[in-house]
Amino acid sequence: MRKIKSFARYQEIAGILIRHGFGYLIDNFETKAKQDGLPKSIKNPLPKRVRLLFEDLGPTFVKLGQLLSMRPDLIPEEYVKEFENLQDKVEEVDYTEIEQQIKAELGDSPHRLFREFSYTPLATASIGQVHKAVLHSGETVAVKVQRPQLPQLISGDIAIMKNIAPVLQEKTIVGKVCDVDEIIDVFERQITKEIDYNIEGLNTDCFFRQFADDEEVSVPKVFWEYTSERVITMEFLQGMRVEEFLKVTKNIGIRERAARNLIGAVFEPLLTKGIFHGDPHPGNAMFDVSGKVVMLDFGITGRLDAKLRNQISQLILALDDRDIYAVMEIIKDTGNVTRRINDQHFYEDVAELVERANGVTTGGMELGQLINGMLKISLQHGIKMPDNMFILGKVVMITESMARKLAPHLDLTEILQPLALSHLRDALQPDFNTGQFYRQLSEAIRGLFALPRNLAQAVQLLARGDTRITFYHRNLNWLYEMLDESSSRISYSLIIASLIVGSALIMHTGKGPLFLGYPALGTIGFIFSTVLGIWIVFELLRTRK
Repeated sequence: MRKIKSFARYQEIAGILIRHGFGYLIDNFETKAKQDGLPKSIKNPLPKRVRLLFEDLGPTFVKLGQLLSMRPDLIPEEYVKEFENLQDKVEEVDYTEIEQQIKAELGDSPHRLFREFSYTPLATASIGQVHKAVLHSGETVAVKVQRPQLPQLISGDIAIMKNIAPVLQEKTIVGKVCDVDEIIDVFERQITKEIDYNIEGLNTDCFFRQFADDEEVSVPKVFWEYTSERVITMEFLQGMRVEEFLKVTKNIGIRERAARNLIGAVFEPLLTKGIFHGDPHPGNAMFDVSGKVVMLDFGITGRLDAKLRNQISQLILALDDRDIYAVMEIIKDTGNVTRRINDQHFYEDVAELVERANGVTTGGMELGQLINGMLKISLQHGIKMPDNMFILGKVVMITESMARKLAPHLDLTEILQPLALSHLRDALQPDFNTGQFYRQLSEAIRGLFALPRNLAQAVQLLARGDTRITFYHRNLNWLYEMLDESSSRISYSLIIASLIVGSALIMHTGKGPLFLGYPALGTIGFIFSTVLGIWIVFELLRTRK
């Protein structure tokens, strides 16, 4: 049965590919393509055609496009911009399927589990839909129910992606500028986490604890007894989207308070705990009439280690000081340098970025512009950034955009500089109340006591002449290739010279089998050396090396 469903999905995808003019990706469909013809959308630019294709292919490919819209390191910029317009084309799930899904996941029907349950969804998306309910304890909750058979659909679609990946890589324009296998691997890792509501519940809990005592930010509580891998039940929180909030609230002070709260809701957990909301769009970051922020939907969450948090804090301070050299070093230290950097060009690009990012015309620095500019410069200069930095760049851009709508002249420096200073100050001060400090102290003491023994062993090795130094190179492949090519050409040249000298000596003797009155071996040697010499000259002219 599973194979039949898989084949049916493959047929469906093949038909959609053909309708959008991508039938050459699927074998043995030429006749069907001729019968169906091609749509008017075939005249659209390729990025738009791919976006429309993804929308028709369904949830898996919509999610793929949404992920790629955050990853300019994986696809060209024109595709990134086009994929930002991706929209879910999903229908409401029938109430009987919702009832069956809840029963399968929580062990009973909705009308038994809840005092009240509304089958009319509050929101519908490609992965699931949200329903309002009331617990028997009287608490109002939001129940997010995953679409039935979604994991199987996604698993099958990923298998099909992997199946046609070689064709995409070898026979399409996209394959010439993208690593298709890497795109599929990154997507599979993210979507696997996103469809597991237990992971979303853990992320929500983390943010709930972070803001438990904060009067300016609300995060819903998770009810774990009503939560599973495919169903998640949370406290029901209400708020207004930024557009509605601006219509209702005319007070400039409340608007600015809302903007500050939004910035804090994103950056405080990022710098203190290394966790940030990965999709704070207007439907997930809302406001009440007082300017309090309501954060929802933590299905996509980014995490940063201590090193990256320190680098972001240093970046905020360096930007405020317009310290170009500091920003250059932060970019290099954050990423992995894959090729030799032209320092002058790198300096010019970073200097221009720092000036633009200081927001001369907008009243304060533009951190989102800086991070995304950093990522673009890093790609240009061969510096590979961590995956989460690309998601963070998008998150900061979205957050700043919303904050600017609320308070156009908001100075982000005033908000972010104290947060960055506080984080760096805390990082320098040991916390004597945590086990981590004592563990690190124990390791340091153990290393200190081991130092004399290690030094004695090193001296003994030096005395016996047994010391060995292991050398690891980085980014020297170009040198190996150049030396290999040069040595090969020198060898060919020596062989030609030897042939010429040997042939000349044989010609001088005049002995041996003759060809046209000349020694045959000498003649053959001259001919062979001439051909080999012409070939080497041709290669030098062709490669210009």
